[in-house]
Amino acid sequence: MSAITKSLPFHLQIYEILKNQILNGEISRGERLYENKISQELGVSRSPVREALRMLEQDELVVVTSTGLVVNPMEFSDMEEIYQCRMAVEPFAAKIAADKLTTEDLDSLRNLVTQARAYHNKNAYEKVVESNTQFHDIIIQSSGNRRLIGIIEKIRSLIILSRKTEFECYQREGDYLDEHEEVLKALTERNGAEAERLLRIHITNDFGFYSLAYENVLKK
Repeated sequence: MSAITKSLPFHLQIYEILKNQILNGEISRGERLYENKISQELGVSRSPVREALRMLEQDELVVVTSTGLVVNPMEFSDMEEIYQCRMAVEPFAAKIAADKLTTEDLDSLRNLVTQARAYHNKNAYEKVVESNTQFHDIIIQSSGNRRLIGIIEKIRSLIILSRKTEFECYQREGDYLDEHEEVLKALTERNGAEAERLLRIHITNDFGFYSLAYENVLKK
């Protein structure tokens, strides 16, 4: 684990360390977390570790089970609810953002699609998740709607975890990147209604892919 310094409150540092380890896969979904083990590895008392775990629990990255605290295993119902939230909010953000995106924003979106495709071709799915997350983040932030942005921010970590779950469990074709390009085209043309429609289709297709793959696993 990363070293703890005295420059920031311990519990905030521990929170960021554990959060990053969960999101990058160093700590697996469903893995149990032990206060004592974490405190020993980081060289701190259990009190800031307990506070950090409480913050992760509020983010729903950590959940309470009968055996103790574990990293959110991301059951199908969790994925479904996250995608439903995204379907309700993100497409409208794209509609608003269409008239507000700067030339620099559009260039960044274009570069991110190119990056994601290159990473996909190398099967570097962790990097694909990073590029795709940035793509969606730019659109959401460009909406300028503070409350809408706040809604997404509250579940942002779970969105990242859901994307990683999707890529880690199942191989993807590159069609989702074609959909990103279509959304980008609509945004470049300042066609908010079309961007909204296309992004809703994109998110719906993402969940449809996961649902089908999940069903196939259950049948085995």
